[in-house]
Amino acid sequence: MDKKNKQLNAFTLAEGGHSPLMSGDEATQGSPRLVKRGFTLAEVLITIGVIGVVAAVTMPTLVTNIQERVRKEQVRTVKYKLTKATDKMKSLGKIGPYDAPATKNFVNELKKHMTIAKVCDSGNLGECWPSDTVNIHTAENVLTPTSIRTLTKGTGLKALALSSGNENTVGIVTGDGVPMLLVYSPKCQALDEVKTYTWSVEDGKPVTNATTNCISAIFDINGAKGPNRVGQDIRTLNSLFGSVDLGEVSVSKSECEAMIKNSKYDVKGCHYDTDYWAGGVKKCTDMSLHLPDMMTLANIANSRYGTTLIGAYTMYLGPAYGDNCQAQILAWDGNNLYRINESDAIICNARS
Repeated sequence: MDKKNKQLNAFTLAEGGHSPLMSGDEATQGSPRLVKRGFTLAEVLITIGVIGVVAAVTMPTLVTNIQERVRKEQVRTVKYKLTKATDKMKSLGKIGPYDAPATKNFVNELKKHMTIAKVCDSGNLGECWPSDTVNIHTAENVLTPTSIRTLTKGTGLKALALSSGNENTVGIVTGDGVPMLLVYSPKCQALDEVKTYTWSVEDGKPVTNATTNCISAIFDINGAKGPNRVGQDIRTLNSLFGSVDLGEVSVSKSECEAMIKNSKYDVKGCHYDTDYWAGGVKKCTDMSLHLPDMMTLANIANSRYGTTLIGAYTMYLGPAYGDNCQAQILAWDGNNLYRINESDAIICNARS
């Protein structure tokens, strides 16, 4: 390196050289001030605070949604595995009818097509159920424990399977560890062995079909863990267990319109100054229950009138009755017309 280049390389900041940490103007002016790069502590703390507030608002809803998705998949799995077994029984001509005791004899056959770890008769249901009580709502929206010892009959399960009210309950624990109490209809008729029955679907996955129509059951998707509450970890199949019968309930039109804006309630429109439909939705939803769907109403009609001919497609709303403009819920079985809701009662049903 020649002498001239050595001199240039030795050119110092004090003699007018540029620092890489200084802007052009600062360098020209000979200022040693550094360029500001990054956030102040106050800015960082404010940002963290905003993130914390947003998380506090959104996290509970997010966690609840995730928990409900998990529950839905657990419930679907229980019903799907049970239905796979009954669908196979149907194809073998084993779906019924069964001689008395119908439920016990049905379970003895079910064991051949589904893994069942334990079976308990009606006098020992506690050996197949993880808790002494289950929690259900009353019409006063009070969560009340109900003893397992009171569920020894179909009436205790509020069974919708035809003529199963006097059937003795049988407890089982599935191979997956799911406890279940069930009754089977003594009037269950054989199904077409070669016919393929349509499956209900949730989130694109099969759930159940008509081969389970003769079963009424409750089951616990998380065993001994809480809250042991109907509609949450305790779910139903073809049963009104945990449902609540209410008298007349209503909300004003302004209250109904406020419900439309609240995603908690599934209300799409308001039609009356005093809205009884929205009132029923609000009352049921506030108890973590819901109004029954048309299939449930059809099962109620079949159970009440001792028929199997009423389906969801035969249900419709008839003329209003009484002074409150609530519509009659009617069913047609091809020959007879049936009224489903008696007086002004509203049914709040647990999630199945």
